[in-house]
Amino acid sequence: MFEWVIILFLGSGLVYGLFSRRLQRRNISSPMMMVLSGALIALPLGIWHEAPLRALSGGLHFATRFAEMTLAIILFLDAAVLNYRKEQAAKNIALRLLLIGLPLTILATWGFIVGLDDSVRLIPALILALIVSPTDAALGRPVLENRDVPDPVRQGINIESGLNDGLVLPVFTTAVLLEANLLSNGHQGWIKEALLEISAGAGIGIGCGFVLGKIVNHVVTRDMIVDRFERLLGVLAAILIYLLAEQLGGNGFVAAFAGGLSLNISSDRVRDTIESFGEAEAELLTMLTFFVFGMIVVPAVYESWTWEMLAFSAASLVILRPLCVWICMIGSPYSPGEKLYIGWFGPRGIASVIYMLIMATLIDPGEFMPLFAAGTMIICISIVAHGISAAPASRALVRYLAKRSAKD
Repeated sequence: MFEWVIILFLGSGLVYGLFSRRLQRRNISSPMMMVLSGALIALPLGIWHEAPLRALSGGLHFATRFAEMTLAIILFLDAAVLNYRKEQAAKNIALRLLLIGLPLTILATWGFIVGLDDSVRLIPALILALIVSPTDAALGRPVLENRDVPDPVRQGINIESGLNDGLVLPVFTTAVLLEANLLSNGHQGWIKEALLEISAGAGIGIGCGFVLGKIVNHVVTRDMIVDRFERLLGVLAAILIYLLAEQLGGNGFVAAFAGGLSLNISSDRVRDTIESFGEAEAELLTMLTFFVFGMIVVPAVYESWTWEMLAFSAASLVILRPLCVWICMIGSPYSPGEKLYIGWFGPRGIASVIYMLIMATLIDPGEFMPLFAAGTMIICISIVAHGISAAPASRALVRYLAKRSAKD
């Protein structure tokens, strides 16, 4: 069956790619297409008719292998290709979102979950809040591609999306390890082990990224590297740092993110080359992850969906994130329309999917079905809602700003 799954995935991806321009004009994104394709393909494979979680447990290793590789590459590339010399206004928005908006969103979501269902314990509620808080700007690609949207707004959203999953990751890892330790009545040294794993990963990543950056800058300056290998640098470096950290007892994801931050490539041309190839590579892995998500995860948990989960999903997307963004933007020079726009475009995407798959490898999914079900629901709703609304909302913001400018 594995071969047929790969064939069907490649066929779905090829169909979307061939008609991508026309589909995107109709606000159909690649994540929407791949989740739907995976869910439809699961029907003839009999996955929808299996007992809940049987598909998830049976396909878990297959799903997490690709997901982990995808996350490592995305974490590294997002951190490596960000140009921190961008205009100050974009950096100011990103800093507000990351340092104030993100913690507020996590805390507000955590409190909302506990208040909505007092049977949910604090740590699982925190884990769910951490899963659904990182954003994925790629789900709203028209936001980044519409040049009429003010550049600070577009770039601020992009920087936030590139860094927030890496910032959330150490906290998420610690919370999952804590819950796993509590379930197994483990020893009290778990905190030390978690800190060592995270700090070792960060140290390995920073060291490798710094050294690789120096080497890359050296060979580029002396024109020692062939163009096609410039395109491979990002992916090779990401996988190298991730695997090396895992072998040395560190957290590979933390290492990949830290390595990207410390790479510091001085050549804009090389950075752009790495970004362009990395985007294509990451897009392929992202499509595969969403395909597996639709084929394995959605059929495994859909029977556990409840009205309370729908209320949580709606509140998280429409109220909690926008409200926290509005608070963090107080005192900024941006209009109410721009604040609402930034608040709305916090799609839950690839990081949330991968966090759930990683969690499933550490904690028995059967014991946390509501958590997986709620996370899956909000991702599904976000993929559709943000994918459909990205282009129309961007055009609406441009018209709104034009009217404000005309009045002034």
